[in-house]
Amino acid sequence: MSDFRSRTQRATIHDVARVAGVSIGTVSRVLNGHGRTGPQTRERVNNAVQMLGYRVNTVAQSMRRQTTNTIALLVHDITIQIFASAAAAAQDVLERAGYMLVLASSGPEPNSEASAIRILSQRRMDGLIGFFRREDEPETVEALREFDGAIVLFDREMDVRADVVLTDHASGMTRATKHLLDQGHRSIALIGAATHIYPGRERMRGFVEAFQGYALQPPIELARTHAVDVDYGFRETSSLLSNTPRPTAIIAATSQVLEGAIAAIRQAGLRVPQDVSLVSFDDSPLARMVVPPITVISRSVTQMGTMAAEMILERLRAGRDQPPQKVVLPTEIVLRQSCGPIHS
Repeated sequence: MSDFRSRTQRATIHDVARVAGVSIGTVSRVLNGHGRTGPQTRERVNNAVQMLGYRVNTVAQSMRRQTTNTIALLVHDITIQIFASAAAAAQDVLERAGYMLVLASSGPEPNSEASAIRILSQRRMDGLIGFFRREDEPETVEALREFDGAIVLFDREMDVRADVVLTDHASGMTRATKHLLDQGHRSIALIGAATHIYPGRERMRGFVEAFQGYALQPPIELARTHAVDVDYGFRETSSLLSNTPRPTAIIAATSQVLEGAIAAIRQAGLRVPQDVSLVSFDDSPLARMVVPPITVISRSVTQMGTMAAEMILERLRAGRDQPPQKVVLPTEIVLRQSCGPIHS
Protein backbone atom coordinates (compact mmCIF):
# COMPACT_ATOMS: atom_id res chain seq x y z
CA MET A 1 0.00 0.00 0.00
CA SER A 2 1.28 3.45 -0.87
CA ASP A 3 2.38 5.59 2.09
CA PHE A 4 0.56 8.57 0.56
CA ARG A 5 -3.13 9.22 0.19
CA SER A 6 -4.74 8.49 -3.15
CA ARG A 7 -5.73 11.36 -5.38
CA THR A 8 -9.38 10.79 -4.45
CA GLN A 9 -8.62 11.74 -0.84
CA ARG A 10 -7.79 15.26 0.27
CA ALA A 11 -4.49 15.58 2.12
CA THR A 12 -4.70 17.02 5.61
CA ILE A 13 -2.32 19.09 7.68
CA HIS A 14 -1.56 15.89 9.61
CA ASP A 15 -0.31 14.28 6.38
CA VAL A 16 1.91 17.27 5.64
CA ALA A 17 3.39 17.14 9.15
CA ARG A 18 4.04 13.39 8.86
CA VAL A 19 5.73 13.61 5.46
CA ALA A 20 7.81 16.66 6.44
CA GLY A 21 8.77 15.10 9.77
CA VAL A 22 7.61 18.11 11.81
CA SER A 23 4.78 18.98 14.17
CA ILE A 24 1.37 20.24 13.08
CA GLY A 25 2.15 23.56 14.76
CA THR A 26 5.29 23.94 12.65
CA VAL A 27 3.31 23.30 9.46
CA SER A 28 0.77 25.93 10.53
CA ARG A 29 3.50 28.49 11.21
CA VAL A 30 5.12 27.88 7.81
CA LEU A 31 1.83 28.09 5.90
CA ASN A 32 0.66 31.22 7.73
CA GLY A 33 4.04 32.95 7.79
CA HIS A 34 3.90 33.31 11.57
CA GLY A 35 6.68 32.55 14.03
CA ARG A 36 10.25 31.50 13.37
CA THR A 37 11.15 28.45 11.35
CA GLY A 38 14.47 27.59 9.78
CA PRO A 39 14.95 27.53 6.00
CA GLN A 40 15.42 23.75 5.90
CA THR A 41 12.20 23.21 7.86
CA ARG A 42 10.27 25.54 5.54
CA GLU A 43 11.67 23.70 2.53
CA ARG A 44 10.59 20.30 3.92
CA VAL A 45 7.10 21.60 4.67
CA ASN A 46 6.72 23.23 1.25
CA ASN A 47 7.97 20.10 -0.51
CA ALA A 48 5.44 18.00 1.42
CA VAL A 49 2.66 20.43 0.53
CA GLN A 50 3.55 20.22 -3.15
CA MET A 51 3.94 16.42 -3.10
CA LEU A 52 0.58 15.86 -1.42
CA GLY A 53 -1.27 18.59 -3.27
CA TYR A 54 -2.36 20.00 0.08
CA ARG A 55 -4.78 22.92 0.02
CA VAL A 56 -5.50 25.14 2.99
CA ASN A 57 -9.06 24.73 4.29
CA THR A 58 -10.10 28.37 3.97
CA VAL A 59 -13.53 27.71 5.51
CA ALA A 60 -12.02 26.30 8.71
CA GLN A 61 -9.40 29.04 8.69
CA SER A 62 -12.05 31.75 8.39
CA MET A 63 -14.05 30.21 11.25
CA ARG A 64 -11.00 30.41 13.50
CA ARG A 65 -10.23 33.98 12.50
CA GLN A 66 -13.90 35.09 12.44
CA THR A 67 -13.29 36.66 9.02
CA THR A 68 -13.58 35.48 5.41
CA ASN A 69 -11.82 38.32 3.57
CA THR A 70 -14.81 38.61 1.28
CA ILE A 71 -16.95 41.65 0.53
CA ALA A 72 -20.34 41.36 -1.17
CA LEU A 73 -21.56 43.90 -3.70
CA LEU A 74 -25.32 43.62 -4.03
CA VAL A 75 -27.09 45.25 -6.98
CA HIS A 76 -30.74 45.20 -7.99
CA ASP A 77 -30.06 44.92 -11.74
CA ILE A 78 -26.78 43.44 -12.88
CA THR A 79 -27.32 44.59 -16.48
CA ILE A 80 -26.99 48.32 -15.66
CA GLN A 81 -23.61 49.57 -16.85
CA ILE A 82 -22.92 51.94 -13.94
CA PHE A 83 -23.04 49.00 -11.54
CA ALA A 84 -20.49 47.08 -13.60
CA SER A 85 -18.15 50.09 -13.69
CA ALA A 86 -18.46 50.63 -9.94
CA ALA A 87 -17.92 46.92 -9.26
CA ALA A 88 -14.72 46.86 -11.35
CA ALA A 89 -13.32 49.87 -9.48
CA ALA A 90 -14.24 48.39 -6.09
CA GLN A 91 -12.67 45.06 -7.02
CA ASP A 92 -9.34 46.72 -7.83
CA VAL A 93 -9.20 48.32 -4.37
CA LEU A 94 -10.33 45.23 -2.48
CA GLU A 95 -7.99 42.82 -4.28
CA ARG A 96 -5.00 44.99 -3.41
CA ALA A 97 -6.08 44.77 0.23
CA GLY A 98 -6.38 40.97 0.10
CA TYR A 99 -10.16 40.78 -0.16
CA MET A 100 -12.36 39.02 -2.70
CA LEU A 101 -15.40 40.81 -4.14
CA VAL A 102 -18.54 38.68 -4.47
CA LEU A 103 -21.11 40.11 -6.89
CA ALA A 104 -24.77 39.35 -6.16
CA SER A 105 -28.00 40.43 -7.87
CA SER A 106 -31.30 40.60 -6.03
CA GLY A 107 -33.83 40.82 -8.88
CA PRO A 108 -37.18 42.66 -9.04
CA GLU A 109 -39.29 40.41 -6.78
CA PRO A 110 -40.67 41.86 -3.52
CA ASN A 111 -38.29 41.36 -0.57
CA SER A 112 -35.66 39.81 -2.86
CA GLU A 113 -33.10 42.28 -1.52
CA ALA A 114 -33.79 41.25 2.08
CA SER A 115 -33.43 37.58 1.11
CA ALA A 116 -30.14 38.27 -0.66
CA ILE A 117 -28.77 40.17 2.36
CA ARG A 118 -29.61 37.29 4.69
CA ILE A 119 -28.01 34.73 2.37
CA LEU A 120 -24.85 36.83 2.18
CA SER A 121 -24.86 37.12 5.96
CA GLN A 122 -25.06 33.32 6.24
CA ARG A 123 -22.06 33.12 3.93
CA ARG A 124 -20.17 35.20 6.51
CA MET A 125 -19.35 38.16 4.29
CA ASP A 126 -17.10 40.64 6.12
CA GLY A 127 -18.89 43.55 4.50
CA LEU A 128 -21.64 44.58 2.11
CA ILE A 129 -21.80 47.36 -0.49
CA GLY A 130 -25.45 47.85 -1.43
CA PHE A 131 -27.11 49.32 -4.53
CA PHE A 132 -30.75 48.91 -3.52
CA ARG A 133 -33.86 49.29 -5.65
CA ARG A 134 -35.79 51.02 -2.87
CA GLU A 135 -34.96 52.68 0.42
CA ASP A 136 -38.27 52.10 2.22
CA GLU A 137 -38.71 48.31 2.13
CA PRO A 138 -39.13 47.30 5.81
CA GLU A 139 -37.74 43.80 5.20
CA THR A 140 -34.61 45.19 3.54
CA VAL A 141 -34.02 47.67 6.36
CA GLU A 142 -34.47 44.92 8.96
CA ALA A 143 -32.08 42.59 7.12
CA LEU A 144 -29.44 45.32 6.97
CA ARG A 145 -29.80 45.99 10.69
CA GLU A 146 -29.25 42.29 11.33
CA PHE A 147 -26.27 42.00 8.98
CA ASP A 148 -23.16 41.14 11.00
CA GLY A 149 -20.57 43.10 9.06
CA ALA A 150 -19.56 46.46 7.64
CA ILE A 151 -22.07 48.17 5.35
CA VAL A 152 -21.63 50.88 2.71
CA LEU A 153 -24.69 52.24 0.91
CA PHE A 154 -24.18 53.36 -2.67
CA ASP A 155 -26.29 56.44 -3.49
CA ARG A 156 -28.99 55.54 -0.97
CA GLU A 157 -30.24 57.06 2.28
CA MET A 158 -31.69 54.42 4.62
CA ASP A 159 -32.47 54.18 8.31
CA VAL A 160 -29.56 51.86 9.11
CA ARG A 161 -26.11 52.34 10.61
CA ALA A 162 -23.89 52.42 7.53
CA ASP A 163 -21.29 54.46 5.73
CA VAL A 164 -22.65 56.18 2.61
CA VAL A 165 -21.19 57.37 -0.69
CA LEU A 166 -23.52 59.74 -2.55
CA THR A 167 -23.60 61.81 -5.73
CA ASP A 168 -24.46 65.50 -5.74
CA HIS A 169 -27.41 64.93 -8.07
CA ALA A 170 -29.20 68.16 -7.21
CA SER A 171 -26.49 70.59 -8.27
CA GLY A 172 -25.90 68.70 -11.52
CA MET A 173 -29.60 68.80 -12.36
CA THR A 174 -29.79 72.48 -11.45
CA ARG A 175 -26.94 73.36 -13.82
CA ALA A 176 -28.42 71.31 -16.67
CA THR A 177 -31.87 72.85 -16.21
CA LYS A 178 -30.43 76.35 -16.08
CA HIS A 179 -28.56 75.63 -19.30
CA LEU A 180 -31.90 74.93 -20.98
CA LEU A 181 -33.58 77.93 -19.35
CA ASP A 182 -30.78 80.17 -20.62
CA GLN A 183 -31.61 79.00 -24.14
CA GLY A 184 -35.21 80.09 -23.73
CA HIS A 185 -36.83 76.78 -22.80
CA ARG A 186 -39.65 76.88 -20.29
CA SER A 187 -41.61 73.74 -21.15
CA ILE A 188 -39.02 71.23 -19.89
CA ALA A 189 -39.99 67.65 -19.10
CA LEU A 190 -38.16 65.44 -16.59
CA ILE A 191 -38.53 61.67 -17.06
CA GLY A 192 -37.40 58.94 -14.70
CA ALA A 193 -36.51 60.79 -11.49
CA ALA A 194 -37.95 58.06 -9.26
CA THR A 195 -38.51 59.92 -6.01
CA HIS A 196 -38.61 56.83 -3.76
CA ILE A 197 -34.79 56.80 -3.84
CA TYR A 198 -32.18 59.45 -3.07
CA PRO A 199 -31.03 60.12 -6.68
CA GLY A 200 -34.57 60.76 -7.88
CA ARG A 201 -35.45 63.03 -4.97
CA GLU A 202 -32.28 65.06 -5.42
CA ARG A 203 -32.70 65.34 -9.20
CA MET A 204 -36.26 66.57 -8.73
CA ARG A 205 -35.04 69.07 -6.12
CA GLY A 206 -32.38 70.40 -8.49
CA PHE A 207 -34.92 70.68 -11.30
CA VAL A 208 -37.34 72.69 -9.14
CA GLU A 209 -34.62 74.93 -7.69
CA ALA A 210 -33.39 75.87 -11.17
CA PHE A 211 -36.80 77.29 -12.07
CA GLN A 212 -37.17 78.98 -8.71
CA GLY A 213 -33.78 80.62 -9.19
CA TYR A 214 -35.22 82.32 -12.28
CA ALA A 215 -38.44 83.22 -10.42
CA LEU A 216 -40.33 80.76 -12.65
CA GLN A 217 -42.98 78.20 -11.76
CA PRO A 218 -41.54 74.68 -12.16
CA PRO A 219 -43.57 72.61 -14.67
CA ILE A 220 -44.24 69.76 -12.23
CA GLU A 221 -46.98 68.48 -14.55
CA LEU A 222 -44.21 67.54 -17.01
CA ALA A 223 -42.33 65.40 -14.46
CA ARG A 224 -42.63 61.62 -14.82
CA THR A 225 -41.21 59.90 -11.73
CA HIS A 226 -42.46 56.31 -11.50
CA ALA A 227 -39.72 54.25 -13.18
CA VAL A 228 -36.26 54.44 -14.77
CA ASP A 229 -36.22 51.77 -17.50
CA VAL A 230 -36.16 51.91 -21.30
CA ASP A 231 -39.85 51.10 -21.79
CA TYR A 232 -40.88 53.80 -19.34
CA GLY A 233 -38.66 56.33 -21.13
CA PHE A 234 -40.22 55.44 -24.48
CA ARG A 235 -43.80 55.43 -23.22
CA GLU A 236 -43.61 58.70 -21.29
CA THR A 237 -41.67 60.51 -24.02
CA SER A 238 -44.24 59.42 -26.61
CA SER A 239 -47.04 60.62 -24.37
CA LEU A 240 -45.42 64.01 -23.74
CA LEU A 241 -44.65 64.57 -27.42
CA SER A 242 -48.30 63.95 -28.31
CA ASN A 243 -49.36 66.89 -26.14
CA THR A 244 -50.24 70.29 -27.58
CA PRO A 245 -48.09 72.19 -27.04
CA ARG A 246 -45.38 69.59 -26.60
CA PRO A 247 -42.31 70.12 -24.38
CA THR A 248 -39.42 71.90 -26.07
CA ALA A 249 -36.82 70.04 -23.99
CA ILE A 250 -36.57 66.70 -22.19
CA ILE A 251 -34.23 65.64 -19.39
CA ALA A 252 -33.80 61.86 -19.14
CA ALA A 253 -32.89 61.00 -15.56
CA THR A 254 -31.05 57.76 -16.46
CA SER A 255 -29.22 56.32 -19.45
CA GLN A 256 -31.98 53.69 -19.79
CA VAL A 257 -34.64 56.40 -19.99
CA LEU A 258 -32.47 58.19 -22.56
CA GLU A 259 -32.54 55.10 -24.81
CA GLY A 260 -36.33 55.02 -24.70
CA ALA A 261 -36.60 58.79 -25.22
CA ILE A 262 -34.42 58.73 -28.33
CA ALA A 263 -36.52 55.93 -29.82
CA ALA A 264 -39.74 57.86 -29.11
CA ILE A 265 -38.39 61.10 -30.59
CA ARG A 266 -37.37 59.30 -33.76
CA GLN A 267 -40.69 57.50 -34.03
CA ALA A 268 -42.45 60.87 -33.77
CA GLY A 269 -40.37 62.15 -36.70
CA LEU A 270 -38.78 64.90 -34.61
CA ARG A 271 -35.21 66.16 -34.67
CA VAL A 272 -32.74 66.83 -31.85
CA PRO A 273 -32.17 69.68 -31.09
CA GLN A 274 -34.20 71.48 -33.79
CA ASP A 275 -37.56 70.19 -32.53
CA VAL A 276 -36.71 69.09 -29.00
CA SER A 277 -33.56 69.53 -26.92
CA LEU A 278 -32.34 66.52 -24.95
CA VAL A 279 -30.23 66.06 -21.81
CA SER A 280 -29.38 62.88 -19.90
CA PHE A 281 -28.01 61.97 -16.50
CA ASP A 282 -24.91 59.71 -16.62
CA ASP A 283 -22.63 59.53 -19.61
CA SER A 284 -22.81 56.38 -21.72
CA PRO A 285 -21.67 55.03 -25.10
CA LEU A 286 -25.14 55.81 -26.44
CA ALA A 287 -24.96 59.44 -25.32
CA ARG A 288 -21.53 59.86 -26.92
CA MET A 289 -22.17 58.02 -30.18
CA VAL A 290 -25.74 58.95 -31.15
CA VAL A 291 -26.15 61.79 -33.67
CA PRO A 292 -26.16 64.42 -32.36
CA PRO A 293 -24.25 63.44 -29.20
CA ILE A 294 -26.19 64.10 -26.00
CA THR A 295 -25.42 66.71 -23.35
CA VAL A 296 -25.08 64.86 -20.05
CA ILE A 297 -24.84 65.39 -16.32
CA SER A 298 -21.76 63.28 -15.67
CA ARG A 299 -20.41 61.65 -12.52
CA SER A 300 -17.46 59.36 -11.96
CA VAL A 301 -19.00 55.99 -11.16
CA THR A 302 -15.46 54.60 -11.03
CA GLN A 303 -14.63 57.09 -8.28
CA MET A 304 -17.79 56.06 -6.42
CA GLY A 305 -16.83 52.38 -6.60
CA THR A 306 -13.32 53.15 -5.41
CA MET A 307 -14.64 55.28 -2.55
CA ALA A 308 -17.15 52.62 -1.47
CA ALA A 309 -14.40 49.99 -1.30
CA GLU A 310 -12.05 52.31 0.62
CA MET A 311 -14.83 53.18 3.07
CA ILE A 312 -15.66 49.55 3.80
CA LEU A 313 -11.99 48.71 4.36
CA GLU A 314 -11.68 51.67 6.72
CA ARG A 315 -14.77 50.49 8.60
CA LEU A 316 -13.28 47.00 8.98
CA ARG A 317 -10.08 48.53 10.36
CA ALA A 318 -11.74 51.12 12.61
CA GLY A 319 -14.50 48.93 14.03
CA ARG A 320 -18.16 49.65 14.52
CA ASP A 321 -17.83 52.17 17.34
CA GLN A 322 -16.66 54.93 15.01
CA PRO A 323 -19.49 57.18 13.71
CA PRO A 324 -20.70 56.49 10.15
CA GLN A 325 -19.14 58.50 7.34
CA LYS A 326 -20.91 60.19 4.43
CA VAL A 327 -19.10 61.30 1.28
CA VAL A 328 -20.80 63.32 -1.47
CA LEU A 329 -19.05 63.27 -4.86
CA PRO A 330 -19.51 66.01 -7.48
CA THR A 331 -21.16 66.06 -10.89
CA GLU A 332 -20.31 68.06 -14.00
CA ILE A 333 -22.07 69.09 -17.19
CA VAL A 334 -20.68 67.82 -20.48
CA LEU A 335 -22.09 70.09 -23.22
CA ARG A 336 -22.68 68.50 -26.60
CA GLN A 337 -24.90 69.18 -29.60
CA SER A 338 -28.28 67.96 -28.30
CA CYS A 339 -29.38 71.31 -26.85
CA GLY A 340 -30.29 74.38 -28.81
CA PRO A 341 -32.21 77.64 -28.44
CA ILE A 342 -35.96 77.48 -28.57
CA HIS A 343 -37.46 78.32 -31.97
CA SER A 344 -40.53 80.51 -32.25
